[in-house]
Amino acid sequence: MTELPKPQTKTARLPDGRTLAYVETGDPDGAPVFAFHGLPGSRLQRHPDDEVAHSAGLRIIHPDRPGFGLSSRQSRRSIANWPRDVAALADTLGLERFAITGVSGGGPYAAACLTMLGSRIQRAAIVSSVGPPGSMHGHMAIAARLGFFMAAHTAWAARASAASIMPFVVRSPDHYLDVLAAHMAPPDRPILARPRIRAMLAQDLREAFRQGVDALVEDLGLLARPWGFGWDGVECPVALWHGEDDWMIPPSASRHLAAAIPGARAHMLPREAHFLIFDHWPEICGFLAGAG
Repeated sequence: MTELPKPQTKTARLPDGRTLAYVETGDPDGAPVFAFHGLPGSRLQRHPDDEVAHSAGLRIIHPDRPGFGLSSRQSRRSIANWPRDVAALADTLGLERFAITGVSGGGPYAAACLTMLGSRIQRAAIVSSVGPPGSMHGHMAIAARLGFFMAAHTAWAARASAASIMPFVVRSPDHYLDVLAAHMAPPDRPILARPRIRAMLAQDLREAFRQGVDALVEDLGLLARPWGFGWDGVECPVALWHGEDDWMIPPSASRHLAAAIPGARAHMLPREAHFLIFDHWPEICGFLAGAG
């Protein structure tokens, strides 16, 4: 497998004593953007070509959510708790205002920051996002639909299922990616075959399960139940990207979010699927940098 250098891991101490781990990519002197990983995921989930964000003048900060990678677990966690962690990390880094982006399972966490951090958020890009309960209609991979259902209603079954496949994912991420690709929509398969993307995802998958499967199951359950916030606090430009051929998260999720978030603009892309972020990262970075 292609080797890909890992960015340096940093940590911050949160007000309640927990540790939040993160890495930074792009231009260290650029405009700050917090990027929220999908599921499973970690701070190592990033675009493998760091020059894209660097050329756009963006400093991308990728934190592990609680229980993933090297971030401490958080008892009674909710999606609505996450903006406080982001604000605390921003304060530690001396950042008053910043942009945000979230992909797939990270999209709802970006949405929470939008409504709860108000004027601190300059722009938000939400990509291939999970939608709130009742919004995901149409074709959806059975593993994804079953995972959300079990995590919300029978967490023990979801935990047992995740624990049974975790050793395979951690020991043989390359083989896991082959299995994953076979179940993804046709537009995703050549993307998952690219050596640098596979190398990044292998790093990310191993790190995602560093502490086991509990954070994954917890995240799935939180996403599958009511999110616990509305949209009254949105004050910035918001753009969404979603592939019309996404078999992992149906495009109805982003259509719902675009209709619910005041002023949001949706890019619904034909013949594109769940991993479109890798090809559209220059466009997304341009938006986050203030273009469009």
